Amino acid sequence: MKRLLSLFLCLLLLAGSGSLPAFAEEETVTIGSEKEFLRFAQNCAKERYSIGRHFLLTADLDLSGQSYEAAAYFAGSFDGQGHRIAGLALQTDGSRQGLFRQIAPNGSLENLTVEGVVLPGGSREYIGGIVGYNEGLVRNCRFSGEVNGIGFVGGIAGFNSKTGTLKSCRFSGSMIGEHQAGGIVGKNEGLVEDCASSGAVNTVAFTPSGETHFDLATLSQDEFVDISNVAGVVGENSGTVRNCRNTGAVGYRYTGYNVGGIVGKSSGFVCDCENSGEIEGRRDTGGIVGQSIPYSAWEFTNEKLEELRSAISYMHFLLDQTNQELEGERSYISSQIHSMDSYADQARLALEQIARDILNPDSFPSWDYGGSGDFSSALNNMNAIALSLVRSVGNSADVLAEDIKNISLQMGYILNLLFATVSESTDDLITRKDLSLSEAYQHDVAAVANCINRGAVRAETNAGGIVGTIGFEVDFDMEDRLNASGTLTSHAEQSLFAVIRKAENSGNIFCRSDNAGGIVGRADIGAVVDCISKGHMQSQNGDYVGGIAGNSQGSVARCWSRSALEGRRYLGGIAGLGEDLLENRAMTRIQQGSEYLGAIAGWAEGSVQGNIYADSRPDGVDGVSRIGQADAVSSQSLLELSGAPENFDTVTVRFVVGEQTLQTLQLSFGDGVKQLPEVANRDRSHWEWEEADLSHVYSDITVCGSYSSPSLTISSGESVPLFLAEGEFYENQILRVTPVAPPEGLGEVLAAYTLKIEDYEGMLSLRMRSDSDVQLFRIGSSGERSEISFETDGQYLLFSVPNGSSIVSVRHREINWRPLIVVAAVLLEILFLFIHAGIRKRRKRRKNSQREQ
Repeated sequence: MKRLLSLFLCLLLLAGSGSLPAFAEEETVTIGSEKEFLRFAQNCAKERYSIGRHFLLTADLDLSGQSYEAAAYFAGSFDGQGHRIAGLALQTDGSRQGLFRQIAPNGSLENLTVEGVVLPGGSREYIGGIVGYNEGLVRNCRFSGEVNGIGFVGGIAGFNSKTGTLKSCRFSGSMIGEHQAGGIVGKNEGLVEDCASSGAVNTVAFTPSGETHFDLATLSQDEFVDISNVAGVVGENSGTVRNCRNTGAVGYRYTGYNVGGIVGKSSGFVCDCENSGEIEGRRDTGGIVGQSIPYSAWEFTNEKLEELRSAISYMHFLLDQTNQELEGERSYISSQIHSMDSYADQARLALEQIARDILNPDSFPSWDYGGSGDFSSALNNMNAIALSLVRSVGNSADVLAEDIKNISLQMGYILNLLFATVSESTDDLITRKDLSLSEAYQHDVAAVANCINRGAVRAETNAGGIVGTIGFEVDFDMEDRLNASGTLTSHAEQSLFAVIRKAENSGNIFCRSDNAGGIVGRADIGAVVDCISKGHMQSQNGDYVGGIAGNSQGSVARCWSRSALEGRRYLGGIAGLGEDLLENRAMTRIQQGSEYLGAIAGWAEGSVQGNIYADSRPDGVDGVSRIGQADAVSSQSLLELSGAPENFDTVTVRFVVGEQTLQTLQLSFGDGVKQLPEVANRDRSHWEWEEADLSHVYSDITVCGSYSSPSLTISSGESVPLFLAEGEFYENQILRVTPVAPPEGLGEVLAAYTLKIEDYEGMLSLRMRSDSDVQLFRIGSSGERSEISFETDGQYLLFSVPNGSSIVSVRHREINWRPLIVVAAVLLEILFLFIHAGIRKRRKRRKNSQREQ
């Protein structure tokens, strides 16, 4: 008994000292008021607070007017149970901002709707409506409102790590981000699944707050705006994005690099996604992905690996030495030396990863975008900076110029060492192994699969219905002015993979310059297989326009294209300029082009086999049909081929009033719309369809319009109008005043006009400005004239004439009455004399008659 009592007392002492483990705390906590939620958020500043605990939101909350500090670290489970938190307002300085700042790997948040604004100041990175930095699970959450930041900015999350999952989340509202900005998440390394965005992403012009990475004077990059990796769902992806949707507009006209409807830049897997929003960017802009980064695997022996390590270590020494000489300077050269040093670090770490792969041969190549990809990216960027620095110093003979030239020589040595590895391992210096076509369905990394785009895509260059560009990227030279991005892809021994498979585009593609394609704008490597494109591809001032690929150095196989093309040179139903074109099918209408035009390709430099086209001009490749390579058949024969898409030769014209489809027409490729549907007037407003050429339709088109309310007055257009017409007039109706030659015989003519309003019936009620006493006449078609009566109102004469009448203004004739009065007086006097003489004669006769009596 004493032992039991002693044990009980010990337990009481332990409990009093706080030494008991976490099981003594509540496992489930309910939150039912704003005060309780604010206390919860404050407690999350302590890492241990949420571990192992479950939180249930039991009521809708309104944080309007509350001073809210984001829940700093959450490692428990939070179930919103379908409730809403409104009035969120985060506007303090900082990064990792959202309703939650960070969700831990074992944390979860679900079933919650949040409304408000996340507009922090300061560094502004890792900014999300729900969470800034996610390592756990966020499921079935919604954010509606406004989110702004600089880097890693998302409507739901700023960053989603390799352990993170964003599932069944929704974003609506608007957001702005400079780098890695997406409607759902800024950057994803984990899984984003079943998410949708209807919000507007970077659709307004804004000036980035950070410094650019370029010496603009040196590179002559006019109107450069440093905005990159922007999309409707994920800004940058190295994980998996599956079954996501975007319906919102993305991008501002001709601004931004790597802009996509679903993902801005992707080195991971994007599948089963759909975009219907309008996508706009400057370069590398796609309906699904802006830029797809290929998978790259390097193979080294241990000896060559050690040589590369030593060479990069010496590069570090040169860069550190130059950094010391530039210490304290904030020049362009100094910033680039620092950048090059950081890329050298990236290359060194990537070599360590490659070394680990070599020690574990069973997993090599790993098909993860790890060491090999990072090594390629680092070397590309180092080479680009070295080229730019040499250009900057020119032929200078000072110490700094000598250091930069030594750095450039060392970069050349590293590349030569790399290429020497190639030459020792094979007889061919160029040993790039592109596995994209042969293994198109074997890998998911660097793949875009089963995606659909219906939205229009507009860019300066490299615009595609699915992907803007397939290729490596040099961070330093987003405009690719140095053309350094192709250095390693042309000479090094690499296993490469990038594929677009089973994708479909029906959106129209527009470029002001080069590379517009129905599936991909530009492909430096990779394969496009089993895809369908039906749309209008156009370059305003450039070359390389294709129904599938604008400019492809990879493979295009088993694709179907029904396209209308416009551009300057290199236009083709499959590829404007292609490499390997295999078993593709095309129905092509080239509406504008000068040379290198073809129903299959403008020109092809690789293998061309088994391609078929229907009733198109010009023929085949560069206007030539080639047996077994590019053969012409009838439309009916083409449609009877195996694998022909349903309704491949049918274009759809939709007439939309508001959000309702009034009429849908199915036309054969190239047929026209005979009559526009009528829309009933609404009060005093009538419907007007937008202008569209529907005489021949070669791609799906949606025709919209608007109700137009009448104006009660329209003028002849002068700053002080000569004529005003009064009545009910619509936007397309103008008062046309045409000078005409006046007829003769009317006296002094001041002006003569024909007055007409198109599509207007009835009399014209007019006001005419006149400074003189005039007469108005209407002149008939046969020259007959009739005077027009009018009233005056200040300087204006008010009158009515039939629509289309010709009128003449004549100076009113003034009469000089003085001569008339004199003549009248003389006549009166003569008349008086005659009368007086007559009276005298009558009197005289009367007197004579009296005398005779």
